[in-house]
Amino acid sequence: MRNRLVVVLGLVLALVLTGCGGGDSSNTGATSPGPAVSSGSASSSASGSAATDCPTENTRSFAKTRFVADIGGSLFLLNRYIVKPYQAGTFKKGASGRTAALIKAGLAAAATAKLVSNARENAKANPTLCKTVAGPLGQLTSSLNGVVDGLKSGSLDAGAIGGISGLLGTLKQKSADAGVPVQEQQVPLR
Repeated sequence: MRNRLVVVLGLVLALVLTGCGGGDSSNTGATSPGPAVSSGSASSSASGSAATDCPTENTRSFAKTRFVADIGGSLFLLNRYIVKPYQAGTFKKGASGRTAALIKAGLAAAATAKLVSNARENAKANPTLCKTVAGPLGQLTSSLNGVVDGLKSGSLDAGAIGGISGLLGTLKQKSADAGVPVQEQQVPLR
């Protein structure tokens, strides 16, 4: 039974990492924001130039709604599968259920990375969100990469968890200040 769970979760992880989902290809000519926000100095310069790259009107249908759904799902996955098990000590060596918790956390981190990527594209498509949440979304992407690396090595530190929690709090606050409140939304399991 346990081997089947590992195989199924591995297949799901492979699907998530290959990028299954409904991304738009309308921004193929746009500049890639990924590597530009990996360092602190690039992040501040990227957020300064982000205001000039923002559209004057929506360039994607339901951009705010899609942003809220993506970030709400990210909050749920991070809290349920990464933050709470970490606080409970499930990721420590010798803990009961550690392997399953690490696999679930890895899947949650990969799915969250995809949701944050989608949220970033939706934020860039809306003038209000583009100006307010582009910087924290870039930082969140970088932090998620650190968590994924920690999960791969089997050692996740409190700094990575605290960093993600803080960035999500900042993102929620900036989003609410922009008139787009975000609440945690359970991701349906199919």
